[in-house]
Amino acid sequence: MLLAIISTPILAQEDSTTTPEAQQTPQKPESILSSRFKSDRNAIDNLFTITQHRPNFVLPITYVSDPSTVGNEDLTAQTVDNKEAKFQLSVKFPLYLEEKTVDGMYFGFTLTSFWQLYNSQASKPFRETNYQPEVFYQREADFSVLGYDFNTFQVGFNHMSNGQSGVRSRSWNRLFASLLFSDVDNIYYLKAWYRIPEDEKLTPDDPSGDDNPEISNYYGRAEMGYGTRLGNFQILALLRNNMNFNTNRGSIELNLTYPITDRYELLLQYFNGYGDSLIDYNHSQERIGVGFQLVFL
Repeated sequence: MLLAIISTPILAQEDSTTTPEAQQTPQKPESILSSRFKSDRNAIDNLFTITQHRPNFVLPITYVSDPSTVGNEDLTAQTVDNKEAKFQLSVKFPLYLEEKTVDGMYFGFTLTSFWQLYNSQASKPFRETNYQPEVFYQREADFSVLGYDFNTFQVGFNHMSNGQSGVRSRSWNRLFASLLFSDVDNIYYLKAWYRIPEDEKLTPDDPSGDDNPEISNYYGRAEMGYGTRLGNFQILALLRNNMNFNTNRGSIELNLTYPITDRYELLLQYFNGYGDSLIDYNHSQERIGVGFQLVFL
């Protein structure tokens, strides 16, 4: 504390002696992702800290239009509840990093769960849980495109599964690439993927075959995201599409957040389309929920 008190006026005095040319040169405002990467780097330097990968949130109450009961012994069309909780936990940690940067190889893990919390009739089961382990390489960039900072690109491998067997089993493997741009108040990203092919099932119960051969036509082949700040509010929109103009399908997700502390935000989330969860990948779903989220942007 004493060192901090002493150092403050020294720094202020040094600033006052800068040249007129330096004083006249405005400092470029830091973009959203540049600020985020600095925070990530500081956290990574602490060996006992892991960082957020995707948003971490709890929605204690959501309403979903048509929840699936495929292969679930505890749920039927008559007993499934349209009200359920949804939560997501997502972390990453570096496998290898270049010095003083966030460039390197990472392992990420995301768990998204749908819990029939209010369904006492069926003993409040977890209707569906999706798991996404992934390994990816990330590298920062340092140039502008149309006034926006091109902050980073990522390439990697993603496995997505619901951890089930038999008729409830859903899984697929993808290779993906992402581009991320941002300025002071806005963030954009583009993500595309290639599904690694699997052999066709010989029988419906074949555990070695493709659980969901048409998933790309429903869940999509690409995703675009946009986030912005409107005063204290933040909006994050995600749009997925199968890139097929003859049988066009996809989804949209809207997230509205408002800070309540330095660490937590109120979250209102809306989803419409295919792929709300893996078990629901091939039928359209609508969901709205409210809850809390760790500060993300």
